[in-house]
Amino acid sequence: MDSPLKGYRILDLSRAIAGPYGAMTLGDMGAEIIKVEAPGGELSRNFAGPKVHDDSFYYLAFNRNKKSVILDLGTESGKQALLELVKVSDVVWENFRNGVMDRLGLGYEKLKEVNPKIIMCSISGFGSSGPYIDYPAFDIAVQGIAGTMSLTGEPGRKPVKPGFPAADILGGLFGALSVCAALTQRERTGEGRHIDIGLLDCMLSAMAYEFSYYFTSGIVPQPMGSGHLALVPYGAYKCKEGYVIIGVAWPRLAKVIGAEWMIDDPRFKDTDSRMKNREVFNQTIEKYLAAAPAADWLELFHVEDIMSGPVNTLDKAAEDPQINHRNMILKLPHPQGGEIRLIGNAAKMDGIDESKYTAPPFEGQHTDEVLKGILKYTDTQINALKKEEDEHTDALLARLKKTSDDYAVRLLKRKAEREAKQ
Repeated sequence: MDSPLKGYRILDLSRAIAGPYGAMTLGDMGAEIIKVEAPGGELSRNFAGPKVHDDSFYYLAFNRNKKSVILDLGTESGKQALLELVKVSDVVWENFRNGVMDRLGLGYEKLKEVNPKIIMCSISGFGSSGPYIDYPAFDIAVQGIAGTMSLTGEPGRKPVKPGFPAADILGGLFGALSVCAALTQRERTGEGRHIDIGLLDCMLSAMAYEFSYYFTSGIVPQPMGSGHLALVPYGAYKCKEGYVIIGVAWPRLAKVIGAEWMIDDPRFKDTDSRMKNREVFNQTIEKYLAAAPAADWLELFHVEDIMSGPVNTLDKAAEDPQINHRNMILKLPHPQGGEIRLIGNAAKMDGIDESKYTAPPFEGQHTDEVLKGILKYTDTQINALKKEEDEHTDALLARLKKTSDDYAVRLLKRKAEREAKQ
Protein backbone atom coordinates (compact mmCIF):
# COMPACT_ATOMS: atom_id res chain seq x y z
CA MET A 1 0.00 0.00 0.00
CA ASP A 2 1.30 3.44 -0.94
CA SER A 3 2.05 6.13 1.63
CA PRO A 4 -0.89 8.54 2.10
CA LEU A 5 0.95 11.52 0.57
CA LYS A 6 3.04 9.67 -2.01
CA GLY A 7 3.37 11.68 -5.20
CA TYR A 8 3.14 15.12 -3.59
CA ARG A 9 6.21 17.36 -3.64
CA ILE A 10 6.74 20.06 -1.02
CA LEU A 11 9.38 22.80 -1.12
CA ASP A 12 10.35 23.43 2.49
CA LEU A 13 11.94 26.87 2.92
CA SER A 14 11.37 26.92 6.68
CA ARG A 15 13.77 27.20 9.61
CA ALA A 16 13.91 26.49 13.36
CA ILE A 17 10.91 24.48 14.71
CA ALA A 18 7.36 25.25 13.55
CA GLY A 19 8.05 25.00 9.82
CA PRO A 20 10.53 22.11 9.86
CA TYR A 21 8.36 20.08 12.25
CA GLY A 22 5.25 20.42 10.11
CA ALA A 23 7.12 19.63 6.90
CA MET A 24 8.71 16.60 8.55
CA THR A 25 5.24 15.38 9.54
CA LEU A 26 4.16 15.56 5.89
CA GLY A 27 7.35 13.79 4.86
CA ASP A 28 6.66 11.01 7.37
CA MET A 29 3.37 10.47 5.57
CA GLY A 30 5.07 10.01 2.23
CA ALA A 31 5.36 13.46 0.66
CA GLU A 32 8.67 14.29 -1.03
CA ILE A 33 10.16 17.13 0.98
CA ILE A 34 12.83 19.24 -0.67
CA LYS A 35 14.44 21.34 2.03
CA VAL A 36 15.72 24.51 0.36
CA GLU A 37 18.55 26.00 2.43
CA ALA A 38 20.60 29.16 2.02
CA PRO A 39 24.39 28.89 1.70
CA GLY A 40 25.68 28.07 5.16
CA GLY A 41 22.68 25.89 5.89
CA GLU A 42 19.49 26.23 7.87
CA LEU A 43 20.18 28.30 10.99
CA SER A 44 19.27 25.57 13.50
CA ARG A 45 22.07 23.31 12.23
CA ASN A 46 24.53 25.37 14.27
CA PHE A 47 22.60 25.94 17.48
CA ALA A 48 24.35 25.32 20.78
CA GLY A 49 24.14 21.94 22.44
CA PRO A 50 25.01 18.36 21.46
CA LYS A 51 25.78 17.71 17.79
CA VAL A 52 26.10 14.77 15.40
CA HIS A 53 28.38 15.34 12.40
CA ASP A 54 28.27 19.12 13.07
CA ASP A 55 24.46 19.25 13.05
CA SER A 56 22.76 20.26 16.30
CA PHE A 57 20.23 18.15 18.19
CA TYR A 58 17.76 20.92 17.35
CA TYR A 59 18.11 20.46 13.59
CA LEU A 60 18.13 16.67 13.84
CA ALA A 61 14.85 16.63 15.76
CA PHE A 62 12.76 18.19 12.98
CA ASN A 63 14.28 17.33 9.62
CA ARG A 64 14.13 13.62 8.80
CA ASN A 65 12.71 12.39 5.49
CA LYS A 66 13.91 15.44 3.56
CA LYS A 67 16.27 16.21 0.71
CA SER A 68 18.62 19.14 1.30
CA VAL A 69 19.22 21.54 -1.59
CA ILE A 70 21.34 24.68 -1.35
CA LEU A 71 19.89 27.60 -3.33
CA ASP A 72 20.94 31.20 -2.84
CA LEU A 73 17.69 33.11 -3.25
CA GLY A 74 19.69 36.34 -3.26
CA THR A 75 20.94 35.45 -6.75
CA GLU A 76 18.98 35.38 -9.97
CA SER A 77 20.04 31.84 -10.80
CA GLY A 78 19.06 30.58 -7.34
CA LYS A 79 15.70 32.29 -7.51
CA GLN A 80 15.11 30.95 -11.01
CA ALA A 81 15.90 27.41 -9.89
CA LEU A 82 13.38 27.72 -7.09
CA LEU A 83 10.69 28.98 -9.48
CA GLU A 84 11.39 26.06 -11.78
CA LEU A 85 10.91 23.72 -8.83
CA VAL A 86 7.65 25.51 -8.01
CA LYS A 87 6.39 24.57 -11.48
CA VAL A 88 6.72 20.88 -10.67
CA SER A 89 5.73 20.99 -6.99
CA ASP A 90 2.48 20.97 -5.03
CA VAL A 91 3.28 23.05 -1.95
CA VAL A 92 5.64 25.87 -0.98
CA TRP A 93 6.10 25.82 2.78
CA GLU A 94 7.74 28.75 4.61
CA ASN A 95 7.96 30.44 8.00
CA PHE A 96 9.83 33.67 7.26
CA ARG A 97 8.73 36.91 8.88
CA ASN A 98 5.86 38.65 7.12
CA GLY A 99 6.91 40.30 3.87
CA VAL A 100 10.17 38.38 3.32
CA MET A 101 8.82 36.20 0.50
CA ASP A 102 7.36 39.25 -1.26
CA ARG A 103 10.67 41.12 -0.95
CA LEU A 104 12.41 38.14 -2.51
CA GLY A 105 9.97 38.28 -5.40
CA LEU A 106 8.55 34.91 -4.30
CA GLY A 107 5.20 35.89 -2.81
CA TYR A 108 2.07 33.86 -3.45
CA GLU A 109 0.93 35.95 -6.44
CA LYS A 110 4.30 35.36 -8.15
CA LEU A 111 4.26 31.65 -7.37
CA LYS A 112 0.70 31.39 -8.69
CA GLU A 113 1.84 32.89 -12.00
CA VAL A 114 4.38 30.10 -12.29
CA ASN A 115 2.04 27.34 -11.09
CA PRO A 116 -1.68 28.22 -10.77
CA LYS A 117 -2.28 25.07 -8.70
CA ILE A 118 0.43 25.77 -6.14
CA ILE A 119 -0.49 25.72 -2.45
CA MET A 120 1.56 28.02 -0.25
CA CYS A 121 1.62 27.59 3.52
CA SER A 122 3.01 30.53 5.49
CA ILE A 123 3.63 30.11 9.22
CA SER A 124 4.39 33.19 11.30
CA GLY A 125 4.00 34.33 14.86
CA PHE A 126 0.87 36.41 14.38
CA GLY A 127 -0.43 35.60 10.91
CA SER A 128 -0.50 37.97 7.95
CA SER A 129 -2.63 40.76 9.42
CA GLY A 130 -3.21 42.69 12.62
CA PRO A 131 -1.27 45.10 14.84
CA TYR A 132 1.47 42.59 15.72
CA ILE A 133 2.46 41.39 12.25
CA ASP A 134 5.79 43.25 12.23
CA TYR A 135 6.84 42.08 15.69
CA PRO A 136 9.52 39.39 15.92
CA ALA A 137 7.88 36.26 17.27
CA PHE A 138 9.11 33.15 18.99
CA ASP A 139 7.47 30.37 20.92
CA ILE A 140 7.68 31.67 24.48
CA ALA A 141 6.55 35.19 23.52
CA VAL A 142 3.48 33.75 21.81
CA GLN A 143 2.72 31.63 24.87
CA GLY A 144 2.95 34.74 27.03
CA ILE A 145 0.51 36.70 24.87
CA ALA A 146 -1.91 33.78 24.59
CA GLY A 147 -2.10 33.43 28.37
CA THR A 148 -0.60 29.94 28.39
CA MET A 149 2.16 30.87 30.80
CA SER A 150 -0.31 32.43 33.22
CA LEU A 151 -1.78 28.94 33.67
CA THR A 152 1.45 26.96 33.83
CA GLY A 153 3.36 26.14 37.01
CA GLU A 154 2.56 26.06 40.71
CA PRO A 155 0.30 28.65 42.41
CA GLY A 156 2.12 31.79 43.53
CA ARG A 157 5.30 30.99 41.62
CA LYS A 158 7.03 32.67 38.67
CA PRO A 159 5.31 32.08 35.29
CA VAL A 160 6.80 29.17 33.36
CA LYS A 161 6.30 27.67 29.94
CA PRO A 162 5.40 24.05 29.25
CA GLY A 163 8.42 21.78 28.95
CA PHE A 164 8.24 21.77 25.14
CA PRO A 165 7.74 24.52 22.50
CA ALA A 166 3.96 24.17 22.35
CA ALA A 167 3.26 27.12 20.02
CA ASP A 168 5.85 26.00 17.47
CA ILE A 169 4.69 22.38 17.50
CA LEU A 170 1.04 23.37 17.18
CA GLY A 171 1.89 25.74 14.33
CA GLY A 172 3.57 22.92 12.44
CA LEU A 173 0.65 20.57 13.02
CA PHE A 174 -2.02 23.10 12.04
CA GLY A 175 0.03 23.88 8.93
CA ALA A 176 0.31 20.21 8.00
CA LEU A 177 -3.42 19.65 8.58
CA SER A 178 -4.26 22.69 6.46
CA VAL A 179 -2.02 21.53 3.63
CA CYS A 180 -3.74 18.12 3.61
CA ALA A 181 -7.12 19.86 3.48
CA ALA A 182 -5.97 22.16 0.65
CA LEU A 183 -4.60 19.23 -1.34
CA THR A 184 -7.91 17.41 -0.92
CA GLN A 185 -9.88 20.42 -2.13
CA ARG A 186 -7.51 20.90 -5.06
CA GLU A 187 -8.34 17.37 -6.18
CA ARG A 188 -11.95 18.55 -6.56
CA THR A 189 -11.45 22.09 -7.88
CA GLY A 190 -7.97 22.19 -9.41
CA GLU A 191 -7.29 25.37 -7.46
CA GLY A 192 -4.35 26.24 -5.24
CA ARG A 193 -4.52 28.58 -2.27
CA HIS A 194 -2.49 30.49 0.32
CA ILE A 195 -2.66 29.14 3.88
CA ASP A 196 -2.04 31.67 6.66
CA ILE A 197 -0.99 30.10 10.00
CA GLY A 198 -0.33 32.25 13.07
CA LEU A 199 1.27 30.64 16.13
CA LEU A 200 -0.81 32.85 18.42
CA ASP A 201 -4.00 31.60 16.77
CA CYS A 202 -2.81 28.02 17.25
CA MET A 203 -2.20 28.52 20.95
CA LEU A 204 -5.64 30.05 21.45
CA SER A 205 -7.24 27.15 19.59
CA ALA A 206 -5.49 24.66 21.87
CA MET A 207 -6.72 26.50 24.99
CA ALA A 208 -10.41 26.18 24.10
CA TYR A 209 -11.62 24.77 27.41
CA GLU A 210 -9.59 27.14 29.58
CA PHE A 211 -11.13 30.11 27.79
CA SER A 212 -14.56 28.48 27.89
CA TYR A 213 -14.18 28.22 31.69
CA TYR A 214 -13.42 31.94 31.84
CA PHE A 215 -16.20 32.94 29.41
CA THR A 216 -18.86 30.95 31.28
CA SER A 217 -17.78 31.74 34.86
CA GLY A 218 -16.08 35.13 34.65
CA ILE A 219 -13.30 33.63 36.78
CA VAL A 220 -9.76 34.00 35.42
CA PRO A 221 -8.01 30.61 35.74
CA GLN A 222 -4.76 30.59 37.70
CA PRO A 223 -1.79 28.19 37.76
CA MET A 224 -2.77 24.86 39.26
CA GLY A 225 0.40 22.81 38.92
CA SER A 226 -0.73 19.42 37.63
CA GLY A 227 -4.31 20.00 38.78
CA HIS A 228 -7.47 20.42 36.71
CA LEU A 229 -9.92 23.30 36.47
CA ALA A 230 -12.96 21.15 37.16
CA LEU A 231 -11.82 17.74 38.43
CA VAL A 232 -10.58 16.43 41.78
CA PRO A 233 -8.72 14.09 42.16
CA TYR A 234 -6.50 14.88 39.20
CA GLY A 235 -2.74 15.44 38.92
CA ALA A 236 0.58 14.34 40.37
CA TYR A 237 0.51 13.00 43.92
CA LYS A 238 3.55 12.41 46.12
CA CYS A 239 4.15 8.87 47.36
CA LYS A 240 6.71 7.37 49.73
CA GLU A 241 9.08 7.37 46.75
CA GLY A 242 8.30 9.35 43.62
CA TYR A 243 5.02 10.64 42.24
CA VAL A 244 2.01 9.01 40.65
CA ILE A 245 -0.44 10.60 38.22
CA ILE A 246 -4.08 10.03 39.15
CA GLY A 247 -7.05 10.88 36.95
CA VAL A 248 -10.81 10.73 37.40
CA ALA A 249 -11.23 7.76 39.75
CA TRP A 250 -13.55 8.73 42.59
CA PRO A 251 -14.80 7.05 44.73
CA ARG A 252 -12.90 3.89 43.69
CA LEU A 253 -9.58 5.57 44.62
CA ALA A 254 -10.72 6.00 48.20
CA LYS A 255 -11.46 2.28 48.49
CA VAL A 256 -8.17 1.22 46.91
CA ILE A 257 -5.98 3.38 49.20
CA GLY A 258 -7.97 2.50 52.33
CA ALA A 259 -9.69 5.86 52.81
CA GLU A 260 -13.35 4.82 52.45
CA TRP A 261 -14.40 7.38 55.12
CA MET A 262 -13.64 10.18 52.64
CA ILE A 263 -16.52 9.07 50.39
CA ASP A 264 -19.20 10.23 52.84
CA ASP A 265 -17.29 13.19 54.25
CA PRO A 266 -19.35 16.31 53.34
CA ARG A 267 -16.14 18.06 52.25
CA PHE A 268 -15.48 15.44 49.57
CA LYS A 269 -18.84 13.85 48.73
CA ASP A 270 -19.29 15.45 45.30
CA THR A 271 -17.22 17.27 42.67
CA ASP A 272 -18.18 20.77 43.82
CA SER A 273 -17.31 19.92 47.41
CA ARG A 274 -13.97 18.46 46.45
CA MET A 275 -13.24 21.52 44.32
CA LYS A 276 -13.91 23.85 47.26
CA ASN A 277 -11.72 21.73 49.50
CA ARG A 278 -9.12 20.81 46.91
CA GLU A 279 -6.07 21.51 49.07
CA VAL A 280 -7.13 19.48 52.10
CA PHE A 281 -8.43 16.71 49.83
CA ASN A 282 -5.09 16.39 48.01
CA GLN A 283 -3.13 16.53 51.26
CA THR A 284 -5.26 13.73 52.67
CA ILE A 285 -4.76 11.55 49.60
CA GLU A 286 -1.00 12.05 49.82
CA LYS A 287 -0.99 10.97 53.48
CA TYR A 288 -2.34 7.60 52.41
CA LEU A 289 -0.04 7.36 49.38
CA ALA A 290 2.95 7.97 51.66
CA ALA A 291 2.60 4.37 52.81
CA ALA A 292 4.21 2.94 49.65
CA PRO A 293 6.38 3.89 46.65
CA ALA A 294 4.79 5.08 43.41
CA ALA A 295 5.70 1.84 41.63
CA ASP A 296 3.73 -0.23 44.16
CA TRP A 297 0.68 2.02 43.95
CA LEU A 298 0.77 1.91 40.15
CA GLU A 299 0.76 -1.88 40.17
CA LEU A 300 -2.32 -1.86 42.38
CA PHE A 301 -4.04 0.94 40.47
CA HIS A 302 -3.65 -0.89 37.16
CA VAL A 303 -5.22 -4.02 38.65
CA GLU A 304 -8.12 -1.93 39.95
CA ASP A 305 -8.48 0.00 36.65
CA ILE A 306 -7.67 3.35 38.27
CA MET A 307 -6.59 6.04 35.80
CA SER A 308 -2.94 6.44 36.70
CA GLY A 309 0.61 6.61 35.43
CA PRO A 310 4.20 7.33 36.42
CA VAL A 311 6.05 10.64 36.18
CA ASN A 312 8.90 9.52 33.95
CA THR A 313 12.10 11.39 33.29
CA LEU A 314 13.06 11.30 29.60
CA ASP A 315 15.58 8.49 30.05
CA LYS A 316 12.84 6.31 31.53
CA ALA A 317 10.31 7.36 28.90
CA ALA A 318 12.78 6.35 26.18
CA GLU A 319 12.85 2.83 27.64
CA ASP A 320 9.11 2.56 28.29
CA PRO A 321 7.73 -0.68 26.78
CA GLN A 322 4.57 0.94 25.39
CA ILE A 323 6.51 3.77 23.77
CA ASN A 324 8.91 1.34 22.17
CA HIS A 325 6.17 -1.07 21.12
CA ARG A 326 4.62 1.80 19.14
CA ASN A 327 7.99 2.48 17.49
CA MET A 328 8.12 6.00 18.86
CA ILE A 329 11.90 5.80 19.31
CA LEU A 330 13.45 5.56 15.84
CA LYS A 331 16.98 4.44 15.10
CA LEU A 332 18.14 5.73 11.73
CA PRO A 333 21.51 5.40 9.98
CA HIS A 334 23.10 8.81 9.49
CA PRO A 335 24.26 9.56 5.92
CA GLN A 336 27.71 10.50 7.24
CA GLY A 337 28.05 7.42 9.44
CA GLY A 338 26.73 6.04 12.67
CA GLU A 339 23.18 5.91 13.96
CA ILE A 340 20.90 8.49 15.54
CA ARG A 341 17.80 8.13 17.66
CA LEU A 342 14.79 10.33 16.98
CA ILE A 343 11.19 10.52 18.14
CA GLY A 344 8.81 8.84 15.72
CA ASN A 345 5.54 9.90 14.10
CA ALA A 346 2.38 9.55 16.18
CA ALA A 347 0.24 8.81 13.09
CA LYS A 348 0.06 5.07 12.58
CA MET A 349 -1.71 3.80 9.46
CA ASP A 350 -1.32 1.42 6.57
CA GLY A 351 1.12 2.72 3.98
CA ILE A 352 3.46 4.47 6.41
CA ASP A 353 6.61 2.35 6.42
CA GLU A 354 8.83 3.69 9.19
CA SER A 355 11.62 1.34 8.13
CA LYS A 356 12.08 3.55 5.06
CA TYR A 357 12.48 6.78 7.01
CA THR A 358 15.69 8.66 6.29
CA ALA A 359 17.85 10.62 8.72
CA PRO A 360 18.04 14.42 8.49
CA PRO A 361 20.22 15.25 5.47
CA PHE A 362 23.56 16.96 5.73
CA GLU A 363 23.78 20.42 4.23
CA GLY A 364 23.23 20.38 0.48
CA GLN A 365 23.25 16.58 0.32
CA HIS A 366 20.78 16.42 -2.56
CA THR A 367 21.52 19.62 -4.49
CA ASP A 368 22.93 17.98 -7.61
CA GLU A 369 20.45 15.10 -7.43
CA VAL A 370 17.46 17.46 -7.43
CA LEU A 371 18.82 19.89 -10.01
CA LYS A 372 19.75 17.11 -12.41
CA GLY A 373 16.96 14.66 -11.66
CA ILE A 374 13.99 17.02 -11.42
CA LEU A 375 15.03 20.13 -13.35
CA LYS A 376 17.32 18.32 -15.81
CA TYR A 377 20.10 20.83 -15.25
CA THR A 378 23.37 20.18 -17.02
CA ASP A 379 26.73 20.30 -15.26
CA THR A 380 27.33 23.64 -16.97
CA GLN A 381 24.12 25.09 -15.53
CA ILE A 382 24.89 23.76 -12.05
CA ASN A 383 28.40 25.17 -12.13
CA ALA A 384 27.07 28.56 -13.23
CA LEU A 385 24.53 28.57 -10.39
CA LYS A 386 27.22 27.68 -7.84
CA LYS A 387 29.59 30.28 -9.27
CA GLU A 388 27.00 33.02 -8.78
CA GLU A 389 26.35 31.69 -5.27
CA ASP A 390 30.08 31.90 -4.46
CA GLU A 391 30.29 35.46 -5.75
CA HIS A 392 27.28 36.47 -3.68
CA THR A 393 28.76 34.76 -0.61
CA ASP A 394 32.02 36.67 -1.02
CA ALA A 395 30.08 39.93 -1.29
CA LEU A 396 28.11 39.11 1.86
CA LEU A 397 31.26 38.26 3.80
CA ALA A 398 32.83 41.52 2.73
CA ARG A 399 29.86 43.39 4.20
CA LEU A 400 29.89 41.52 7.49
CA LYS A 401 32.22 43.39 9.80
CA LYS A 402 32.57 40.64 12.44
CA THR A 403 33.40 37.10 11.42
CA SER A 404 32.14 36.00 14.84
CA ASP A 405 28.66 36.60 13.50
CA ASP A 406 26.93 33.19 13.35
CA TYR A 407 25.92 33.55 9.73
CA ALA A 408 29.39 34.67 8.71
CA VAL A 409 30.92 31.65 10.43
CA ARG A 410 28.55 29.34 8.57
CA LEU A 411 29.34 30.99 5.24
CA LEU A 412 33.08 30.77 5.83
CA LYS A 413 32.78 27.11 6.76
CA ARG A 414 30.79 26.32 3.62
CA LYS A 415 33.21 28.28 1.44
CA ALA A 416 36.18 26.38 2.87
CA GLU A 417 34.46 23.04 2.27
CA ARG A 418 33.64 23.96 -1.31
CA GLU A 419 37.20 25.08 -2.00
CA ALA A 420 38.58 21.86 -0.50
CA LYS A 421 36.50 19.80 -2.94
CA GLN A 422 37.63 21.76 -6.00
